[in-house]
Amino acid sequence: MRVAVGVSCPPGISPVTPTNVSTFSPSVKWTEADYATFITGSQARRLAAAGVAPLVAQARGYLVIDDSNHRELYRQMGLQGRSRLGLQLTSAIAQRGGEGLMIPRFTPSAIQWANRDGATPAPSYHEVLPSLPWPDASGKRIASVTIPNFSGQLDLHPAIPTDWIDSDGTILICNDAAEADAVLSAYLLHAGTARAELTAVEPLVEGGPTDPTADLHALLARISEKDRILVLAASGFGQMPWSVTDLNEIRIKRRDILLAVPTETESSEFVHRNIEKFAEALKNKKAASVLYLAPKRQNDADDEAERISVADLLAAKAWPALIDALQNTLPAGSVVDAAVFKGAVRVSPDGHTIEECIAVNGGPSGTNSSLQWATVVRLGGRIKTMETRRQPTDKELRTGTFDATARSHDGADSMVEIEVSWKRDGKEGSGVITGPSTILHHQPQDWIMANAKIPNNVLLHPNWPPRKKQGEQFLEAIKTNRPEETKKRTRWQQMGWVPVDGSAPVFIVGDQVIGETVEGTTAAGVDSQDIPVADLFGVGVSPLGDDLKDEAVRESARQDLRDIMSTYITAGAWKDRSTAALVLAGALRPTIPLRPRATIFLWGPKGRGKTWTAKAMMYFWAKGRSTWLDQLPGSAKDTIAYIETCVSRTPIWVVDDLAPSPVKRQAEAEDGKLADLTRSIFNNSTKGRMNADMSTRKVNKPVAQLIITAENELTTPSAKERLIPAYLGYGSLAGSRVPTDAINELAKRGVPARFTGHFIRFIRQTAITTPGGWEAFFEGLEDRRADVQKSIEAIMKSTGKVTGSLERTSSLAADVLLTFEVLQLFAEELDMGKELRDLFDLETGMGRDIITVVASAQAENTKASPGAALVRALSALLASGGAHVINAQNPSAPPLEGTEDSDALANHRLGWSAGPGADGKLSPNGPSIGTVVTKDGQKIIVFEVETAFAKAQAAYPALIQHGQGTGSAWASIWDEKLSPASITRPTNSRGAVSNTVRLTSGSGSSRVRPSGVPITVDTILVGGNDGE
Repeated sequence: MRVAVGVSCPPGISPVTPTNVSTFSPSVKWTEADYATFITGSQARRLAAAGVAPLVAQARGYLVIDDSNHRELYRQMGLQGRSRLGLQLTSAIAQRGGEGLMIPRFTPSAIQWANRDGATPAPSYHEVLPSLPWPDASGKRIASVTIPNFSGQLDLHPAIPTDWIDSDGTILICNDAAEADAVLSAYLLHAGTARAELTAVEPLVEGGPTDPTADLHALLARISEKDRILVLAASGFGQMPWSVTDLNEIRIKRRDILLAVPTETESSEFVHRNIEKFAEALKNKKAASVLYLAPKRQNDADDEAERISVADLLAAKAWPALIDALQNTLPAGSVVDAAVFKGAVRVSPDGHTIEECIAVNGGPSGTNSSLQWATVVRLGGRIKTMETRRQPTDKELRTGTFDATARSHDGADSMVEIEVSWKRDGKEGSGVITGPSTILHHQPQDWIMANAKIPNNVLLHPNWPPRKKQGEQFLEAIKTNRPEETKKRTRWQQMGWVPVDGSAPVFIVGDQVIGETVEGTTAAGVDSQDIPVADLFGVGVSPLGDDLKDEAVRESARQDLRDIMSTYITAGAWKDRSTAALVLAGALRPTIPLRPRATIFLWGPKGRGKTWTAKAMMYFWAKGRSTWLDQLPGSAKDTIAYIETCVSRTPIWVVDDLAPSPVKRQAEAEDGKLADLTRSIFNNSTKGRMNADMSTRKVNKPVAQLIITAENELTTPSAKERLIPAYLGYGSLAGSRVPTDAINELAKRGVPARFTGHFIRFIRQTAITTPGGWEAFFEGLEDRRADVQKSIEAIMKSTGKVTGSLERTSSLAADVLLTFEVLQLFAEELDMGKELRDLFDLETGMGRDIITVVASAQAENTKASPGAALVRALSALLASGGAHVINAQNPSAPPLEGTEDSDALANHRLGWSAGPGADGKLSPNGPSIGTVVTKDGQKIIVFEVETAFAKAQAAYPALIQHGQGTGSAWASIWDEKLSPASITRPTNSRGAVSNTVRLTSGSGSSRVRPSGVPITVDTILVGGNDGE
């Protein structure tokens, strides 16, 4: 690219008419001999190479400083020889054969004041360029010092006429005095000054007829006003501050300004930034234009050409070469990091150390500050991974969309991986530290106390851990090192369906991710540290692959489904097909994205196949072919906190062997915790807990399909109503071991687990291809479950099996039968035969079997309703002699009159028994809890509300559990229609119903009106089991 295109040349830069054309040369070379009158040796060669004309150098006052004159020149410059700078400079210029070049520097204001006073301007300060630069504390070599200290003024050659300062001519500002004098020399030659006129004069007599300053002044005065260029020198663009007061001494307004760009502008962010600021200051002073001289060594159309200084350009070419070096804009510099400043820290480019940005004094007098990186910690590092550990939200599971704003409940659930690297003895090493993300709030020396896991090779490093200030610097540096490479991922603390950022949900089981399209995007977060058996969970992987569009894979899935149906369903491993259907539906229920609600309860005598049946369900979730053959994931002896955690993290969980206990409290505790768990699964709720600081703990919402095996039923009625029981007693399994062994062999071949993998992939693919995506598929499953529930209600009504809560009963059945609905879709997708597909039918297939089981169970549960339980307890209490009821007309006589054996037996069951006398007279047992009256020919017991309930609850807490209230229990007698049909429940004046009635018995003086809750004698005698 030709950088000069479109740039207008300011006056003085464009070609001028020389006053002495015959002496004009496109390139004038100077030799060491040209400086012999005042400088010799290496410093003369330096000036010749730089293109500084002898007269220009002589007029400024360049001198060689060495061992012969340094003391005298120190006095002229005001430098103390025994000062630190004096000693350093002496070592560089007066010892070991060294020398230096002393350059007087003059500020514009100093020259102007001297001119007004008619005096010779004195140097404002001096610059010394030693031939042997010395390193400073940071290692940078000091090649220039200024004496004394200065604030970064501009420099003007003392021979330049002062009227040029305020004229209209162009201003050209160079990086330093030597470059400015080289430019001034080339400018004079370009303006027509003869080479001979720029040679040094002899003898050197200041103010005399051969005064070099006066001679140079005269040469400059010959240049016409329109071609004048005021050449100034900065004190180094990379160091000088921008409170440059000399700009106030020079007219900038309406003048063209040229800035000679240093060679390091593109590589040094500091130089580039300072030139930008300086140019802005010039523009603020109303400069007509600010242009940049940025020459290249080769053809300026070559973008890769090396940058050279203006002095180097003019040493090789004539003045017009500047035209091609002009640019409207400053060449692009290196990217400036706003964080680079004194005291900033970073990880070194090689990644092995921590560096601090320090100020180094590389300018004159050690005062021109620049910045340099110095090693402070011999360890590097970066944040490799920021990991959030959490469970998916309900919204994520419904929409299938990853919520980037969701956060962990506890800070400990957010983890970080920090890679520490180093280089020792030429060998590179590294280690990865893992721990809670909160360790980034602490110094490295405290990480071990914050549960960070630090590998041994890091612990053994002699510089680990960085402490105090070094620890702070290490931490600050690694946080900003390569942040774009830090992986941010979510490690899911729950198996099952989880969302994926930018993709459809996938299924996690154990350490497997089913459906992942890009490896590593989803991380399984439940391991053996959380749940000891977590690594045993998994699904099989087909050797043919997992693409269900591949016919070989489809045929493999077909065969697996055939084998499962034949061994689990039709082979008769369980004599009751409803049990086999429940096993299959429950085992595959976790694959359905909707959360399971029904707990499967396998109960019966020990040794009858409960545990094996649970294993048959777990075979579908076996990572290895022998997994679950000899164990189940959980036990009834596990704590409730552990079980809650497991059912909130795994897709399926078994609580095995709830057996009777000789310790009453233990038996009650185990029964109670499983009852609570069953209710929480059905209600999608959990126990809220608090931390010591009164903040809420993370809750463990249940997501697993729960299976419980027990020798006895649960005693809590509300829990029994929320599970599906399957009784496994004598003869429940096949008489032969062949069918059961076939299921075990199928598991050893990995068929159930492999089919689960196929089924999960089918569900995911179906969700992806559903119009509307995952959310529409999820809502479709909800609609399908609702439709199944309605169908179940209709079937139950048509068969007359409606007992208790139809809503709850049908919802339990619909929850597990949703599995068969999706299995039927999969069978259709695999083009399976109608006979097999019909097995999943709701009305004629296995669906009807499960409906029958659920309906029968709920019918049995109605006997444990509050009203029925109270009647059973009252009946048992009276029959056992724990209490009695009295005859309203004759309290001392049995309630039932008659001599039949049946009457005697009935009275016995009402709390009366034969006394020890020979007459066999019946006498009451225990306290009286009610009165028997006759109404409309029907014997009715009016139970005393408080006494009867208290005695019944105390005697039979398993029937009337603690916490059951008196009012609700007696209200259930009316609600469940256990009271006499002939008696209407009373209401008060406000229309509110009452539990008690007052019945009249007898007349006249024998008239009594007992008050209480009425229940017929017949109902009590049969224990509430009327009709059985």
